[in-house]
Amino acid sequence: MEASSRAVCVYCASADGVDPVYREAGRTLGTLLARAGWTVIYGGSRMGVMGALADGALAAGGQVVGIMPEFLRKLEIEHEELSEFHVVEDMRIRKHRMLAQSSAVIALPGGCGTFEELMEAITLRKLGVHSHPIYIINTEGYYDPLLVLFEGAEKAGFFARSSKYFSVVATAAEAVAALQNEHRP
Repeated sequence: MEASSRAVCVYCASADGVDPVYREAGRTLGTLLARAGWTVIYGGSRMGVMGALADGALAAGGQVVGIMPEFLRKLEIEHEELSEFHVVEDMRIRKHRMLAQSSAVIALPGGCGTFEELMEAITLRKLGVHSHPIYIINTEGYYDPLLVLFEGAEKAGFFARSSKYFSVVATAAEAVAALQNEHRP
């Protein structure tokens, strides 16, 4: 699959034991992206927020592309109803393909993997490798500690004007509205 101007890379968790508010945020985002005509590119899992995201998009008639490293596939967590499913060698290739095939990034709440993917996307934008808009959905204030960390990095001179590289929104609806506004024909 090649890069699409109507594809969005979504970072989120596959953990199942999370508060239902996070799964609902994923499902809502998937639904709204599909209704707005966006293809969802994500990690390919059927579990947790990832599964809810894919289920929401698919139920709304959207296209969903999963990209999963072989070692995770062996754990049998892949979503079997996706529009496309690609197996890659490792996480590095997965991250590269997810970002390269998209024209925007949205981060829902997640754990270490989500943090790492989001940090890489922000870093690559800061370095000029891509110019994708990046939206952080701060469901229930989940990302508040990270935002405080960014503020501290700015004050210490390590990270100038982080708001230049990403936007923070409270809900999936706000993220999709911002995305639509950014990508007007």
